[in-house]
Amino acid sequence: MTRDINFREVTEDDLEVMNSLVNDEDIARFLDLIPPVPMSKTIDFWEFAVSRGAMWWAILIGNDVIGSVGVVPEDSDGKMSHVGAMFVYLLKDHRGLGYGGIAIDHALFMADVSGLKRIGCLTAEGNSRAIAMYLEKGFLIGSKEGCIL
Repeated sequence: MTRDINFREVTEDDLEVMNSLVNDEDIARFLDLIPPVPMSKTIDFWEFAVSRGAMWWAILIGNDVIGSVGVVPEDSDGKMSHVGAMFVYLLKDHRGLGYGGIAIDHALFMADVSGLKRIGCLTAEGNSRAIAMYLEKGFLIGSKEGCIL
């Protein structure tokens, strides 16, 4: 049973928490970054995301950040402006409780409202729980980058 979950747009004030997420041992093993990820890399990603018009949310239960979900447009001004890449991170204690699926639904809805029509998901090979969740949500395995919806 899931508790009340909320989403808040990530701001500069959240970057320290976002950095701790990507340095969490259970999350980091599925990322292409090698821990420890310095704060400067998180700031660089946030600046990149803002410059690309990305949507990035903290996943909250009460005031506690339990994860992050986002969609980064491929090319906001070009032929691929309808395509985005999704990512989801959840702390270990909150996996398997339905929060990842709720986060995906939120991101897909917001991406659709924003005009994105094709979403790819960034998932590491071997992350079987995440892959199963994306498949359950209708994604297809279709490229070396991950899943495609």
